[in-house]
Amino acid sequence: MRAEPGELELFARCFADNGSPKRAELLAWQYLANPTGELFVDFALAPGRPGPAEALAAIYATLPVRIRIAGNVSLAVQSVDTITDGGFRGRGLFVKLAKATYARAAAAGATLVYGFPNGHSAHGFFERLAWTPLDPVPFLIRPLRTRYLVERLPLGAYARFIPDLPLFVSLDPVVGRLSRLSRLGRPNRIERVTRFDERATDLWQAVAGDTLVGVERDARYLNWRLVDKPLEDYDNVAALDGDRMAAFVSHCVKDKHGGRIGYLMEALVRPGGRPALRTLISRALGDMTRRGADVALAWCLPHAPSYGALLQAGFVPFPVRYRPIELHAGVRAFDASLAGTVAARARWYLSYLDSDTV
Repeated sequence: MRAEPGELELFARCFADNGSPKRAELLAWQYLANPTGELFVDFALAPGRPGPAEALAAIYATLPVRIRIAGNVSLAVQSVDTITDGGFRGRGLFVKLAKATYARAAAAGATLVYGFPNGHSAHGFFERLAWTPLDPVPFLIRPLRTRYLVERLPLGAYARFIPDLPLFVSLDPVVGRLSRLSRLGRPNRIERVTRFDERATDLWQAVAGDTLVGVERDARYLNWRLVDKPLEDYDNVAALDGDRMAAFVSHCVKDKHGGRIGYLMEALVRPGGRPALRTLISRALGDMTRRGADVALAWCLPHAPSYGALLQAGFVPFPVRYRPIELHAGVRAFDASLAGTVAARARWYLSYLDSDTV
């Protein structure tokens, strides 16, 4: 794929023709405005087929990112969009394109590919493309109304007798007000973030240190992901401790999976900043409640600095059998010297920022 609008049209047409339409604005943001400046998408062309002069038989698309691996930052790719046209299935195009994309990415300096394949495609990644599983995807759930739980639990005829009640007491927004004191004795000022700056980069570096593996959540990435993404309205709020960012939380609300879902996109906290993070999470849950959300979802691994604050806010691990979709997590290192590090689930930092569907 070339970084040209015409190529995006081919991309969009292939997905639309196979029942999975994609918005042109999102494709342009994802593939042409990517902050790395790289593009690793491979097409299988089907020239001469009925219809357009040139169409696509298959697509394998990755999202280039900068990734932090034990203190070092390098290029990586996230596997995101994969499709084979209905008239060309059974020819092994998925595997051929994936291998071609990986080879180009590795030649350009990418150290790994990772992603979250669904239940239909997971076997292809793990059995045919040598991915290592990082399962399970670390879903956490915080019910906000009784309805979402009642509809998913085996309550039989009793379900209709249970009213739809709120499970979170919504407080007034705290933006602009002072929260409790930080451990340094200075009050945290709570502000909405309209543009991330070097304070966000410094916060991420304090979280990741020299041990974690995760997408480099610096200001450039956060602005691209949470501010510049079209057709989205993320609520980004930070707690400021003097001239430093002690914590920040991003969330949104969407109608998905048969309900109204609040997504906690990110919850980063500096060491010692848990009180500020709890304030921000409480604010986000309150906003979700006011906007009619049935449940709040988050991705967070137990070793992440924000995990304890999420548990205190009422989040619990989401049992696999009750999840609305089947997702898996996996990785493949292109650099053999990093294989052991990136294959260790306990080294990863994940949040909903890593999801390409929210």
